Amino acid sequence: MMGPVSTTWTLVRETVTHNFRLKVFALLFSLVLFAYFHGQGDNHQRTLPFDVIARLPPDSAKRALVTALPSAIRVTLKGPVSTVDRLSQNSNPLEIDLRNGTRSSITFDESLLGLPPDVTVLLIDPPSIDLEWQPVVEREVPLQASITGQPAEGFVVKGEPQISPSKLIATGPSGDVEVLQFANLEPFNVTGLGEGVYRRRIKLDSAPERVKFRGLLAPSGDNASVANVTVTIARRMSEIRFANRPVSVVGVPAGYSNPAYVDVIVTGPPEVVHALRAEQVVPRADVGALPGFVLKENKRGSRAVRLSVDLAKVEVEVQPPTATIRW
Repeated sequence: MMGPVSTTWTLVRETVTHNFRLKVFALLFSLVLFAYFHGQGDNHQRTLPFDVIARLPPDSAKRALVTALPSAIRVTLKGPVSTVDRLSQNSNPLEIDLRNGTRSSITFDESLLGLPPDVTVLLIDPPSIDLEWQPVVEREVPLQASITGQPAEGFVVKGEPQISPSKLIATGPSGDVEVLQFANLEPFNVTGLGEGVYRRRIKLDSAPERVKFRGLLAPSGDNASVANVTVTIARRMSEIRFANRPVSVVGVPAGYSNPAYVDVIVTGPPEVVHALRAEQVVPRADVGALPGFVLKENKRGSRAVRLSVDLAKVEVEVQPPTATIRW
């Protein structure tokens, strides 16, 4: 019969030896985790952003940086938790002096970061940047206006919009300014407009990046640059060609025309043009209306006469416009 001490020892032994391997593994794993996290107290690693602030040349230097600088670089640091946390809570501006306008590259290294001595830099992204500079130039650029919308039924925009002033000055890097063909204005909306001449102050579209527009434009109420744009709205016209119309010679007896037949092009309001009949379109050569013309009896002669067609509310073009009249 076992005593109380023997029973207790048996229970302890069974508790310790039951799943012994698993318990040893759990203990070792706990020790590893403890060592890892304890060690992290002195060697914490974190990636932090450092804002990049560039000090550029003054306008008088006529130098422009055309390389796009990152707003921030990312720096991976290693050091005490308290120090790294303090760095992460503060803004970390990185000021780069580019005022001489000739620097060809930037290399980001520890000396620029101003870090505490107990912090180590593991990685900087990007580590460096190549810089491209261009001279700042000025150039006159024509203004361009566009049309949006549709006039009222039966009307059209006549000709191109007229712009005043017609040009402005573009200033910026030579590579950007020299390729500019136009400076665009916002569209002129002609929706619903009838016949007439319309003049509006139209805003200038934003300049391309790194380019500034100046001069020749008056400011609008919201400080946007504007130009005066004039658009003419006219009635929609139709055109019909009446081919091989016989020339009627008047003012001389027995006169005849060379050529005897011409084409007549009639342009005007659709309702007027489409109502015309061919017999109404009569090209005339009036010899008697020529300045200083005197018809001599029984005398032959010839004259070049400009042809005309009497039609109301339309424009008329005769091809060819003149004919030789003989009698």
